[in-house]
Amino acid sequence: MIFISKANLNLTTTKMSREDLIRKRIRSLREAAGMSQADLAFKLGIDERSYARLERGERKQLDLHLLIAVASAMDMDLLNLLAPVLQTQQQSLEKRITSEERGKDQPQKNHYEYIIAQLMDIIESQKRIIEEKNETLRKVPA
Repeated sequence: MIFISKANLNLTTTKMSREDLIRKRIRSLREAAGMSQADLAFKLGIDERSYARLERGERKQLDLHLLIAVASAMDMDLLNLLAPVLQTQQQSLEKRITSEERGKDQPQKNHYEYIIAQLMDIIESQKRIIEEKNETLRKVPA
């Protein structure tokens, strides 16, 4: 039996697991189609209690064969069943990556700002020295 696992789809969300998102998606599709749990369980060839456990998350892992059967029972392909879930997780992952990249850039940005400030101080110091030397040269009789 093949299982959809975190190793196979290494995407995570902070609030809801991938399996919970899939269960929520299945439930919303079932309800949108006007099917009861008993109706979908019948189409899947399982008893209503087993199907109810699937929706409640009491079945820990969702196997691929079951997901294909659910998609087929709802007259859709597996990609249509899973696409919104994967898209949500992809967006979450992209936000996390962007956030991490911003975090990585910040110390470097602060480092560059520090160096620029130091260089500006050196330039100002050099300007003062040059001005003082020019003043001294003006005071010296030719």
